[in-house]
Amino acid sequence: MCKYECKAIIYKDFEDVYGPCGCGMFLATLPILLPMHWLTEERPPEVEDHEFGKGFDSRRVAGFTCNQVLDHEIDGVNYLANFSCCRECAERAVACGYAVWAEKPYPMLLR
Repeated sequence: MCKYECKAIIYKDFEDVYGPCGCGMFLATLPILLPMHWLTEERPPEVEDHEFGKGFDSRRVAGFTCNQVLDHEIDGVNYLANFSCCRECAERAVACGYAVWAEKPYPMLLR
């Protein structure tokens, strides 16, 4: 059984520079979807310790999605968009089990 019931989803197909990563050392280039309850209730302790998804993502404060964190549903689970991370943090998140690589492309309605 999986330690984390709901995992973040990391997309490789829509890379761009979104701002600094939560780790503070690398540019966030991979978009991620975070489970809504991580922000409305409580992030898992390991996610919190790694600062995963806590970087300054420019899509949340500028452009077409001005000041928005978009809600997106996948298979009955609500996720929040306009978050990002660097490749190193993405690989660590997948290795630690609280994130998965996306099987499908980044949703068009979130672009």
